[in-house]
Amino acid sequence: MAETEQLDPKRSVLGRAFLVLDCFAGGVEMSVSRIGQRTGLPPATVHRILAALVEWGGVEHVSHGRYQLGSRIWRVGVGAPHIRVLRELAQPYLVDLHIRTAGTVYLAVRDGAETIFSDRITRVKRSTDTRRVARRAPLEQSGAGRVLLAYSDEAWKLLEAGTESAPQDKARLERLRGELATIRQDGVAISSNDGLQGRFSVACPLFGFDGVVVASIAVAFPDTRIPDPAVVAPRVIAASQAISKDLVDHGY
Repeated sequence: MAETEQLDPKRSVLGRAFLVLDCFAGGVEMSVSRIGQRTGLPPATVHRILAALVEWGGVEHVSHGRYQLGSRIWRVGVGAPHIRVLRELAQPYLVDLHIRTAGTVYLAVRDGAETIFSDRITRVKRSTDTRRVARRAPLEQSGAGRVLLAYSDEAWKLLEAGTESAPQDKARLERLRGELATIRQDGVAISSNDGLQGRFSVACPLFGFDGVVVASIAVAFPDTRIPDPAVVAPRVIAASQAISKDLVDHGY
């Protein structure tokens, strides 16, 4: 194999498979044409890779020519030590937070300039809208994501690089920069219309070893249930502090 082929992920078989798998990050369903648009791979190549992944169990074929991640990828993913430790340590506190607030509780991690909601505890029946909210979104579009963005210079640079230089974008970034400074100062993000119209969220960072933010937690609820979301903030802050202490104690 030539050196250029080794360096170009679109020319190696394994690299192309990774490109296809990346399209499913966050649990979304994908079509062959959409995968082709994202990866730049020809439809025939995408079909061959998907067929191999389906046979292996990493991808499943669902209705209307769409695909989703298979259970084998889930088994491999949850076995990663840092993901397993994070979820195991956080979950008792997330359950308690859900019980005490009756809100939907999220555990979120950063993937580049996007938020992945890796755990979700709720009593709400899943709908098309809630499935969309609970998967993956740009960091700036949710309270949990803005918390992660507030503590990551790398994520901010990615956001700036992906933003056009139009005046309205510059103004938006300046407003967002001020909001992130407030989040760092207060240690909490309180957001309205978070993911869905009429929904509040209260989010806090989770700190690991050396004070690095490794994840965030958030509680979301309709504004008709709790008119003043600030009353929920102390519970979310307390949960984030308790989880952070456990993470540090376990060397996370």
